[in-house]
Amino acid sequence: MNIYLKKENGTVKVFYSEEEMVGAGYTAADKIVAEEEFNSNGCYTRIINGEIIVGRTVEEIEAEERAEKISEVDGQLEALDRKYLTPRVLGGIGIGDEYAIGERNKHEQEAAPLRVRREELIQSA
Repeated sequence: MNIYLKKENGTVKVFYSEEEMVGAGYTAADKIVAEEEFNSNGCYTRIINGEIIVGRTVEEIEAEERAEKISEVDGQLEALDRKYLTPRVLGGIGIGDEYAIGERNKHEQEAAPLRVRREELIQSA
């Protein structure tokens, strides 16, 4: 079974049969896709540069994956903050407490590669 797609006023009208499309007053579809393709892409359609697109573009998928990876790194950085930057450590850093300074240094050592990875992900956009 095919899905018939028609551009109208910057949106995509979806018809589940040629008869339905003709009944709505259209003589031809702007794009015809297999029902399986349409459904497997979440029935997601829109117009990009005048063309009907079904599903997400490669760029959209890559951006979403990059955002997920950045979010994972952010979570790891937050976990390090909770582990090392306790109120006692934060208060002790200002007065030169050696334990507090040591904990902050451990935090910085573990966080540095994560910050580098995060920046790489951002720059890869």
